[in-house]
Amino acid sequence: VKTDRDEWVYSFDEDSLRDKVSFFINTYNACLNEKQDGTPLLKWSDTLQSRFTRKERIVYNDAKLIESFYRPYIRKNHFADLSINDRLTNNHFIMHGDDLKQPNQVICFKGPSANFFAALATGSLANEKFAGTNDGGTFCLPRFRYTEDGQRVSNITEWGLRQANDHYRKEWGKDFERIYPDGIGPDDIFAYTYAVLHDPVYRYDYEKDLLREFPRLPFYHDFDLWARMGQELLDLHIGFESAEPYPLRRVRTGRKAGKPKLTANKTSGIITLDGATQLMGVPEDAWRYRLGNRSALEWVLDQYKERKPKDPTIAERFDTYRFADHKEHVIDLLRRVCTVSVKTMEIVDGMAYWDDGNLIVWGDRDKHELAMLGLAEWAKQPEDPEWEALWSET
Repeated sequence: VKTDRDEWVYSFDEDSLRDKVSFFINTYNACLNEKQDGTPLLKWSDTLQSRFTRKERIVYNDAKLIESFYRPYIRKNHFADLSINDRLTNNHFIMHGDDLKQPNQVICFKGPSANFFAALATGSLANEKFAGTNDGGTFCLPRFRYTEDGQRVSNITEWGLRQANDHYRKEWGKDFERIYPDGIGPDDIFAYTYAVLHDPVYRYDYEKDLLREFPRLPFYHDFDLWARMGQELLDLHIGFESAEPYPLRRVRTGRKAGKPKLTANKTSGIITLDGATQLMGVPEDAWRYRLGNRSALEWVLDQYKERKPKDPTIAERFDTYRFADHKEHVIDLLRRVCTVSVKTMEIVDGMAYWDDGNLIVWGDRDKHELAMLGLAEWAKQPEDPEWEALWSET
């Protein structure tokens, strides 16, 4: 989702979001009544201006208040309405249903047009910068699609399944039926994809390609092992809120809380939340799990800092966020994300790891074998005409 007005449509506090959105809509409709656009009280965009030109009113609907993901491991309240989210399209409803609340497994990744590659799975609607960057957009690979009548169907193509099954039947011989008596299924393909996108060798070998074009997936020899690693990563990243909290020590400094700090000292393994509270014992491996230019832990610290809103109207009327209101939740979240970070690196290090500049590789990747799964071909296919028509309408 690309909103063009994040400060207006996202908030940690539901009541605050409701107040902001109601003001925005009422002000917009008042401008429409007075035939006067361009008020500095609102954050205008080309899409909103087009709606104004067409004299389209906006109606507040509390059902549009949902929870979605804003940044890595950051969930916020979101007013997901077509009128004031600049790019909320049919594809989002295909991924998450008519109410945008239906569960799915979605691999979000940065690549073409970004200055680095990253991948992170989610179970809910996500912002364009969810995978951890301030440039470019985020590509989404959903495990399922929702039809117009609400039915959930697989998004793994029959072509892709056939490619994988034919390849490994030929390569493994009699062992294939023993390992996959019912054949390689859609969940296996999806998990394998997520594992390969995390493989340090894959990211190193195809670093430049991943910044220029859609990922292509080689067939590694140990498909079943990679699928298991991918499923572990999916379970960790999508289910991070239920991870066992890491036993970080909470230390009270004896001083007043004062102004929030939310800083990290990676050398000492200390997170300072404010003048009164520190979390100690962050393991070195937790900092190694990075999404873009920050570790997962640093994304949490960054997003919960107190900042003056950039939008002057919000700064004047709706600057209600205070870290103290969320402090206990942040402590719990940091502990869980710490666990996720450590376990992620355990899995990734089981694929390959760097040692004094050398990449230590495990397993047999059959790197010369570049038979592809369906993603590259899928990306070249023209959009369905019905989808394109709906896209243009929104």
